[in-house]
Order: sequence, then structure tokens, then C-alpha cells
Amino acid sequence: MVTIMKTPGNAVGDIVEAVRGASVFSSTDIAFLDEHRDHLTAVLERTHIWRTDTQKRSIVSDGYHPTPHSKFHQAILEQKVQFEQALYLAKDFEVKKLEIEGLECDLEDLEENKELGEKRKGIKRRQILLDLQFKQFELKQAKIAMHYRMDELRGWQKIEEELLEVMRDGEGLPEEVIWDKDKGELVAFFLQTLTNLQGLKTSSDGAERNNLVTLARFTYGEIRRHGDLLKALLATLNPEQRDSLTFIQNTFFKDAVV
Repeated sequence: MVTIMKTPGNAVGDIVEAVRGASVFSSTDIAFLDEHRDHLTAVLERTHIWRTDTQKRSIVSDGYHPTPHSKFHQAILEQKVQFEQALYLAKDFEVKKLEIEGLECDLEDLEENKELGEKRKGIKRRQILLDLQFKQFELKQAKIAMHYRMDELRGWQKIEEELLEVMRDGEGLPEEVIWDKDKGELVAFFLQTLTNLQGLKTSSDGAERNNLVTLARFTYGEIRRHGDLLKALLATLNPEQRDSLTFIQNTFFKDAVV
């Protein structure tokens, strides 16, 4: 029975040991890897993969997503990608384990093979052991990757729950609106056009002024079709946005009431 080395405790050190005879490494290279194996192991295991909390929150910052609704839909999109990749990674991890079991069987069969000469058997043995060593290394890296995949999932979940609290309790949005991306994008566009409409006070460019008014008029016309949504938004408008809304209503929608 051949003894197979289990999951390595020192990822770099064990792999270096496995490839020590590889001609691609010089003796100086091997000496460097030996000397710094603990640090390089830490690099492999502790380098943050994907995004930190600050990076996540920058993605849903006001500059790109001006409303909790639009932030929420960007957050769930990011979380969905990470969740799907975590599931694929879990599958690949199990497939890799099966491949290791297969290689272990190959090694046992090789030892029992009476037809192969010792030289060829020795070559095959080294090939299988090298494959096993690297698959164990890949398993360890998959575990590290899964740690950061799940860190991504938890991070986005925290952000989403914060946004859900704002939308449910602060803005009074119903669930069907919260999970409707079309309405969320409309709200974001509406608020943006109201903010941009303040540019009328400083712009002398006729085309620009017409564009600002046209977009604000269009988005208000669209959003007023969703009465409950508009009512909830009114309480969230800042003074500049409310000023722009009053201008649009008084100019184009005489029947509207702020």
C-alpha cells in the first residue's frame, strides 16, 4: 500500500519540495524559496482576493448609484456573481478530490503491475506523485478562494440588509418595488435629472438647457404614473431637487401637486 501525502500544511514548502529537481529552477531559486517559504505561504494564504468592504461600498457610492434602491440592485448583482462562483468552486473542489482518488488508484495499480519495467514504472510513479502533489496544492488554494468568496457574500449581505432597512422603514417602499429593478432605475434617473436641472441657473447653452428640461420632464412624467412611489420619494428630496420638481410641475404639469 502506497502512502499518499495528505493536504499540505505548508503550501509553498511542500510544492517546492515536489519540484525541487525541476531544471527550470536554479539552485539560487530553490534557496530563495526555501529561505522565504513561510512568508510566501502567508502571501498565498492571506492576500485578500476580490474586494474589501471599502471597495464594495465604493461600487454603490452616490456617484454611481444615487438611491438606496439602485445601490441595492447593484449589490445583489455583485452578490449573485460571487454566489454562483462559490457554487462552481464547490463543485470543482469535489471533482478535484475525485481526481486525487483516481490518481491514488493509478498509483496502487502501478505498484501491482508486473508487466512494466522498473525504469518505466519509476517514471510513471514520479508523474503520478507530482500530479497528486499539485492537486493537493490546488485543493488548498480552492479553500483559500472559498474563504474570500464567502467573505464577499457576507459583505454584500451586510450592505443589502442596511439598504433594505432604509427602503422598508425609512422610505416605506413595498417589497414589489424594492425588487423591481426597472422602478429603481427610474427613481435614480428621476433624482439625477432633478439635480442636473439646477444647471439651468448657470447655463447659457440653449441645447444644454433644452436637454436638461426634456430629461427632467420625461422622468417626472414616467414616475408620476407610479403614485405610491412618487409619494414616497417626495419626502426624500433635497431642497434643490424639490425646487426643480416645482419648476417642472408649474411649467408642464399644472394639475400636479408637490
